[in-house]
Amino acid sequence: MKNKRRSIAIVILVSAFLISCAGQAPGVDTGTPAGEPAAFTVGMLGQGAPTSSSYVNTKAVVEAAGGRLVTEGHNSTPESRIAAFERLIAAGCDGIIVIPTSDTALPFIVEMCEEAGVYWVISMRSIHDIRIRQQVEASPYFVGSVMENDEAVGYDIMCVLGEQGAKKVAVLSISTLDTTGAARERGMNFAAEEYDMDVVAIIRNSRRSEDTSTTVESLMNAYPDLDAVFRVATYGAGASTAAMNAIWDAGKAGQIHYATSDIEQGMDVFFDRGMVSVATGGHIPFDSSLAAALLVNTLMGTPLKEDGPVTLHINPIMFRSGDEMREYYKAVEDGAALFSEETAKQKLLKWNNPNLTVQSFQELIDAYSTNIILEWKYAS
Repeated sequence: MKNKRRSIAIVILVSAFLISCAGQAPGVDTGTPAGEPAAFTVGMLGQGAPTSSSYVNTKAVVEAAGGRLVTEGHNSTPESRIAAFERLIAAGCDGIIVIPTSDTALPFIVEMCEEAGVYWVISMRSIHDIRIRQQVEASPYFVGSVMENDEAVGYDIMCVLGEQGAKKVAVLSISTLDTTGAARERGMNFAAEEYDMDVVAIIRNSRRSEDTSTTVESLMNAYPDLDAVFRVATYGAGASTAAMNAIWDAGKAGQIHYATSDIEQGMDVFFDRGMVSVATGGHIPFDSSLAAALLVNTLMGTPLKEDGPVTLHINPIMFRSGDEMREYYKAVEDGAALFSEETAKQKLLKWNNPNLTVQSFQELIDAYSTNIILEWKYAS
């Protein structure tokens, strides 16, 4: 507790200094000439590797708006995220994108942003604690949230397994404190009850592909009548490939089906082998684009909504075959952002298109598919 108080005190001092030096944040009253948005800097807290789809798509939207993107590394603990947040504020960021793994750090973020006059947005996460959500949404510096319908994702995937006759399912998941994993597990459990399915084991926090492979091998040995493995979520890369290779090597490709709520390269091969029941994904670049757009619209003085934060729910793309996976890979294989600069200006930035509304963004969400990705990327 003493360390937390000390951290908050430091933040308050740093924030007060920044406010006295920088004045008001962009989007409040910059006095900028018409047609020329004020310069601004966006900080990214989360999946910020330069090659990640989250970073690429966030950067594309920020730069289309004339802004600059900076990042801060951290690990998954609330303390590390708060420290990274402090560094972004001290670096002079006008707005920050947050991907919180739990709700516990959010009250500190609210306080820091209000003290520093920094706007912020949540990407790829929901807020489960009602009291914390009310505190966050009451803050004038909270722009909004973009999140996936994770409970529905968990439910839909488990229903597919149930319809295929699976009765005993092993689960690969993450910490119970992670709001995304928790929501997917809730949906999974609803479907398990409906289809009279037994979740025989939940293995959490596997971070390396070799650990996932060993885990799946152990599960197959412990449960000889296992029908399916459901990857709800994992922190490490390559988990699906490791899990399916373990099933394939054990000679149980036709016996144990695989389902996952996140996709990775090479999954089309396992679809072709008849090993994958269903996979969902493709939401990360889209979520990142919309979250960045919510934030920069506010920083440019043209918020999408004047009276409170915006909440957007995204449905990931559902893949049922190798051909569908290959179509998606082809659409994103160049590593380019989903929205070209011109498309971002017309479909995401209210400064350029005053007719944009929350409903406009909802229409983008409703249209999201592999085909629409190609349209957005290559429009000029």
